Formats: sequence, C-alpha cells, structure tokens
Amino acid sequence: MSTEVIFLSLKAGTKKLIFTDNEGHHGTDITTDVQPGDTVKWKIRQGSGISEITSIYRVPENGDIFSQDPAPDSGGTSWSGVISETATGAESYGIKYIVDGQEYDVDPEVRIFP
Repeated sequence: MSTEVIFLSLKAGTKKLIFTDNEGHHGTDITTDVQPGDTVKWKIRQGSGISEITSIYRVPENGDIFSQDPAPDSGGTSWSGVISETATGAESYGIKYIVDGQEYDVDPEVRIFP
C-alpha cells in the first residue's frame, strides 16, 4: 500500500483548481492512478489562495471508492482517504473548497488498478 499525494492550487487569475500529483500529472482535469488499499492525501499548496478544503465525497452515480472516507487531517488544509479493496476502474469524486470566502466544487478522477 502506498500514499498518493494530490496538491491543490488555483489556475492563475481564476478560482479553478489545478491539480499536481506525485505521479507527475498536472492540470485542471487529471486522473491519478491508485491501487486498492492505497491512501490518497490531498494538500493545499501554501500561498495558493485556497483557504480550506470543506469536503471530499463520492459522486452519487459512482461506486463508493473509499473504504475509509476522506477526512481532514488538520485545519482543513489536507485530507486523507483510503481506496477500497474492492474498487475497480476509474471513478470520479468531488472536492469542495473555499476561496475568498466562497465555496467551489470540482470532480476529479482516480483510476484503480488491481
């Protein structure tokens, strides 16, 4: 089991998230590759303008990809969740975050390899 880290920052001049993961993916719409049992950690980049992650949740039409639902580590600047041992394929999940006092929502994707 490994830990996959996804860093969150803002696209210049917007409130749109830019993702960078430890696998080298970078952009507004990335797919992070994980394996069952992996821990996924989301971290806000310091100085990014994002004040808090308020929620990381499953998208209702997708299966529940997390055996341990994502939860805040401390102060809302990082969250962790564990990929289910039975998860397969590619699944979207949602992230809610706050910039300048307003909440935004986005749905990136993880791809689970057996």
